Amino acid sequence: MSDHDGVSRRRFLVLSSGVAALGACSNSPVGPEAVGDVMTGMTAAMLQQGSLEPIGTMPVAIGRDAAGVYAMTLTCPHQGCNIAQTGTIAYAAPPAVSLTCGTRGCGHGSTFDATGNKLGGPAPGSLQHFAVSQEANGVFVIHGGTFVDASKRLAV
Repeated sequence: MSDHDGVSRRRFLVLSSGVAALGACSNSPVGPEAVGDVMTGMTAAMLQQGSLEPIGTMPVAIGRDAAGVYAMTLTCPHQGCNIAQTGTIAYAAPPAVSLTCGTRGCGHGSTFDATGNKLGGPAPGSLQHFAVSQEANGVFVIHGGTFVDASKRLAV
């Protein structure tokens, strides 16, 4: 079983740690500024280059590309939908990721690439990026509400 066929071990650990679900179109949307610091439970060894991992059902994700580790909101700028709850994150080979808002409930269909750049749909812009740091034990922390340029990466 690959990490993307179901709940991987690290996703299970995040989900079972009591992380609350925030914001979905079907209830009250939560803007990216409402997300506080998020301990991901992931280290560099767990986050492969080309990956994008949602953190449970929270409206945040952590990714890694050739430049390093980045974090971004999964709150669609169209109507505040939480893509982790109401959308899909599709994985294809070679490593390619696309996010679609509203495939499960909202139906708006804005699409984004793995780094949050808007590809299509009614969203007025791209997904916002958050600061990310690494604890002494190697675990990444997403600093929700602390916005950074989409090109900012944490070297690992």
